[in-house]
Amino acid sequence: MKDFYLENAIMTASPAKLIEMMYERSIELLKEAKELIEKELFLEANDRIKRVQDILMELNASLDMEKGGQIAQSLRSLYLYMYKTLVEGNVKKDIKKIEEILGYFEELLMAWRTAMKSSSVERKPEGGFNISV
Repeated sequence: MKDFYLENAIMTASPAKLIEMMYERSIELLKEAKELIEKELFLEANDRIKRVQDILMELNASLDMEKGGQIAQSLRSLYLYMYKTLVEGNVKKDIKKIEEILGYFEELLMAWRTAMKSSSVERKPEGGFNISV
């Protein structure tokens, strides 16, 4: 039943909410990965880290480089750095690297929530959203 509600939440979420959900899920997965590494459950930790890497690639692919300008370029650089650092952390089972990326996700989530609170969202006639920050 939980999967149904999660799937429904994802299918009905706005693009802004989806990004927030991806940041939140990445934080959860990295916390789990850290605990699993501490318990030497490396295969399970690998699974969590790879799922975060998938999220990073999705976040990266969703960037609009034309409209996003310098912000999109900076996010792309950050996402790629985070991905590379997670690969290194996963290979070496380096908790410090996992914690570093966890910290970035926590900062991104806080910044994203602040931006969404200060943005105005208005309904466009064709059913889309116009988000101005």
